[in-house]
Amino acid sequence: MKIKRLLYAIPLACLSLFSCEDGSYLPGDSLLRGDVSIEIDSTFVVTGRSIEYTTINSKSMTQLLGHLSVPEYGDLDCSFVSQLMAAGSLGIPDSIPTENVDSMRVRFRFANTAFTGDSLAPQQLKIYQLTKQLPSDIDNNFEPTGYYDPSNPIGVKSYTASHLGMNDEVFKGQYYGDNYNPTWERAIWVKLPKDFSTKVVTEYRTNPSTFQSPASFAEYFAGIYVKPTFGKGLVVDITNTEVISYYHHTKRVTVVENNIPVTKDSVMVDSATLFCVSPEIVSSNNIKYRPSQSLKNRIDAGETIVVAPVGYNVEIDFPAQAILDKYNTAGFNMAVINDLTLSIPVENVKNDHGLLPPPYLLMVKTSEMDKFFADKKVPNGKNSFWAEYNSSTQCYNFTSMRQYILDLLHSGEAVSEEDCKFTLVPVWMTTEAQNAYESTTVVTKCTPFISRPTMGRLNLDKAKVKFMFSKQNLRY
Repeated sequence: MKIKRLLYAIPLACLSLFSCEDGSYLPGDSLLRGDVSIEIDSTFVVTGRSIEYTTINSKSMTQLLGHLSVPEYGDLDCSFVSQLMAAGSLGIPDSIPTENVDSMRVRFRFANTAFTGDSLAPQQLKIYQLTKQLPSDIDNNFEPTGYYDPSNPIGVKSYTASHLGMNDEVFKGQYYGDNYNPTWERAIWVKLPKDFSTKVVTEYRTNPSTFQSPASFAEYFAGIYVKPTFGKGLVVDITNTEVISYYHHTKRVTVVENNIPVTKDSVMVDSATLFCVSPEIVSSNNIKYRPSQSLKNRIDAGETIVVAPVGYNVEIDFPAQAILDKYNTAGFNMAVINDLTLSIPVENVKNDHGLLPPPYLLMVKTSEMDKFFADKKVPNGKNSFWAEYNSSTQCYNFTSMRQYILDLLHSGEAVSEEDCKFTLVPVWMTTEAQNAYESTTVVTKCTPFISRPTMGRLNLDKAKVKFMFSKQNLRY
């Protein structure tokens, strides 16, 4: 234990001269004479296994919709339920009579590439009004039966994900503004009944308090359930849902007829967005996944494959004890742990639907995974880490794991099985750049990945743990 006490007692200034993190350097002898060396070891072994999971927190601002069947992946069924956030005011002038409200439509917007499958495959969806409040503990296995009337949809729409399924007015950007470029995003428009439109406008005008908070509005309108009712081979990731009301009014305009200015009444059409999906309300994906037999066979044979939005995580055995053994038997008077990293190669699982590995992986202690998501935590560099998929190197690189091994070293306790078991989870990371003395990336949010189906084979046989430390043997 004498060696460890020396490690804690030595001022950092004496050892940082040799730290790879610091990068500083001093010609000649150190303040205390001795032999200095930097030890780098990447011979450690990582093992693991795929672990099936069927439940995730599926609350999200984005919604998956559709059916997809991929022989190498499996079957994915996606629908969603959502409350709606009401605008605080009507947005339609009081001078407009209720009978001038012509219609109301739901607009589901999705990015140009935000779908998986055949963009030309015919699809159909139905929208139902919820008849009771959504539970607060909702997850992807939520069963909407009993929350809506299946015989009474308020909207039905056939569509494709291709621009060929859109009308000319969308291409011209009539509802998007003059600068709209139709290649940026697409939309599915669903018309609602006229009596539904006039009923909502009447409620706005007679009971404005209904729309002053999400809770009060949910009592009046519990939300919507949107389900695919026809078609396979396509899943769309909807990033924005809005309910828009259209109305007409008369306006005096001047036109030129036979070279003579003439003032006449003209009927004008206008619109107002009344409801939308927003972070303040409950919006959740209903996701059902059945892995294919070929995928099950590969996993049963020992392949480590991650699958999302639900499916398989990969649990690994991290060689913490071997790393500490290497450190403690290196022979030194003083030492500084410089860095610890983990690099995991990933391979595409061959398929014809463009399914790729997830964009990010979270590496979190298995014993703390559920609490991590329940408490909405972000990776802290101690018991949780993250890596972005590098499509050029086809690799996930977990960096800055130094504090994890330092904590184990300083604890003075034996390394337990819990300390070494981590789960790799497909996630979506929300980050922001911060500039102080140097540019850094800060994670502000970490959630289960549900934007599209993904899968990738993690090649743990070629995973590389790199452990680096500086040591000095003193000469007195």
